Amino acid sequence: MKLNPRFSLEEYVPKSVFQEHGERAIRFISTALIEADYQLLQDLEKHYGREISCSINTWSFGGNRNYSGLRVQGEPYYREHSLHSMGSASDKIFTFKDTNVRVDNKAIYDFIIDNQAKYYALGIRRMEDIRDASTWLHWDCCYTTEAYSGKIQIVRA
Repeated sequence: MKLNPRFSLEEYVPKSVFQEHGERAIRFISTALIEADYQLLQDLEKHYGREISCSINTWSFGGNRNYSGLRVQGEPYYREHSLHSMGSASDKIFTFKDTNVRVDNKAIYDFIIDNQAKYYALGIRRMEDIRDASTWLHWDCCYTTEAYSGKIQIVRA
């Protein structure tokens, strides 16, 4: 099920959830997260001047990533209080489409920090520290205190 021109529902839910709920699984995923992921991808393409691929879950097209969006009880990486278990977090890997080479994670991290007010306005509140997520980008829609109003809180794993 296409959610926008670049992402499908299957990228946000594990295979087991999609098999059980089909397109109704959309109710388990934050729309703010989907919109922010799409906006970031567009912004990175504009910034780099070339097309970029973004991988969340890849199981639906033969890949091995299955737990980078929603995580459910009884499956690997599930934690009851994780934003992943609430459908409000995603872990992403970015590659340049023309070469399939990964985009430098530190550069993406810095780009988000430089533009954090924009992503905050879309509902993104936290991002995992680059020291803990050096090969992927984790961000989520967790509530943060007034001290972080307009800013993305950087959290350690």
